[in-house]
Amino acid sequence: MKTIVIKATIHTESPLSIAMPVAEGGLANRYKNFPLMTNGVDADGNKLQTAYLPSTTIRGFLRRAIVVNAMQTAADTGKHYTLQQAYADLIGQDSASEEKQEVDLLKLKADRDANAIIDLFGCGMSMKSRLLVSHFVPAHNILPEAFTGVRKDLDDTDGVLDLVSAADQKTFLGRTAANSERAQAASVVKDLDRKIKAAAKKGEETADLAQALLQAQKLVEKFEAEMGDMQNSTRTLVGYFALPAGIDLLGRLVIEGARDRDLPMIDLALKALSMRPILGAQVARGCGEISGTFDVMSDGTLLKKYTVGGWEPAKISEFSTS
Repeated sequence: MKTIVIKATIHTESPLSIAMPVAEGGLANRYKNFPLMTNGVDADGNKLQTAYLPSTTIRGFLRRAIVVNAMQTAADTGKHYTLQQAYADLIGQDSASEEKQEVDLLKLKADRDANAIIDLFGCGMSMKSRLLVSHFVPAHNILPEAFTGVRKDLDDTDGVLDLVSAADQKTFLGRTAANSERAQAASVVKDLDRKIKAAAKKGEETADLAQALLQAQKLVEKFEAEMGDMQNSTRTLVGYFALPAGIDLLGRLVIEGARDRDLPMIDLALKALSMRPILGAQVARGCGEISGTFDVMSDGTLLKKYTVGGWEPAKISEFSTS
């Protein structure tokens, strides 16, 4: 069995925003948990950090593109996926494999042969992936940039309030006034909480501060109740971090023990990426568009080159091996 190496370069056409989950009991980094890694050290041995695109983002896109296509094909013929099949193919979840039991190698081989997707991507605890995906790292170390924006409220657009009923105008204005009061009370809560912690650290009396905090918290609750079910529609500041546009991220995909059916699946996924070249978060705010090249190689020989992006079909160049 041969090994296929796909050398990839992803170019950020727009800012690229990624937010990783915070580990249980841990704290987010100062970039709202944008993924960071150490990439080298300086002359004094100090670690140099860079942002990067996690392998899971690329791997997840490839797997979803392949599985959704398979599910759609099955549905079109009236053979819909079961939930168990969907979990296995799309997420790689197999609860039975998590039970402590002897692995049946013959059954494992049969399962691999019967399902090209889980054979390539793996499933559960016993069937490991043959597709290895690296993190995608900038050619030069770079940290995320801060981006901000505002989600506007109704009265930010001239004339809109005049076009709703008088009753709704009254509701909106009451909600706006309550939100202003809520914000002031919330600021007091934050300040009192800080003072209580500082006083406790010094061993000072905190009873009066605690009573004031309780009253301020009740005010916050009161004004939130007055806002009713429209609490989330008020003007909101939006902030996130992203890699800048115009940089290259370098990585690779490796298929171990490559089978004839592997590359057609990767081909399908890369074509899907070209038609919708979006990765990461904050897509509605202009983030996530990418382009890139993927060079398919075997034994150091270039077999095929994919150029993706532009919301158009991928450009594919094939090379003779003779």
